[in-house]
Amino acid sequence: MEKQLLDKICEQIYRRFPEVNGKKPTVKSQPNEQVLLVFSAVAKTSDGHSIPRTVRVLVSSNGKVLKTTTSR
Repeated sequence: MEKQLLDKICEQIYRRFPEVNGKKPTVKSQPNEQVLLVFSAVAKTSDGHSIPRTVRVLVSSNGKVLKTTTSR
């Protein structure tokens, strides 16, 4: 995946999920020329506890976000 296209997708994810802002994703190839981006971070709750946060983004070969899932 091109760096310019990856940066554009990352900006979209950073706006939607600010807790992963600045984290670089791991990039994994998928079938049908798709790419899986996995962002990981630790978020703070209102009472001060830390929870791991993972955002998975499935992207087509032309840079269209097909699916976004998150775990808490």
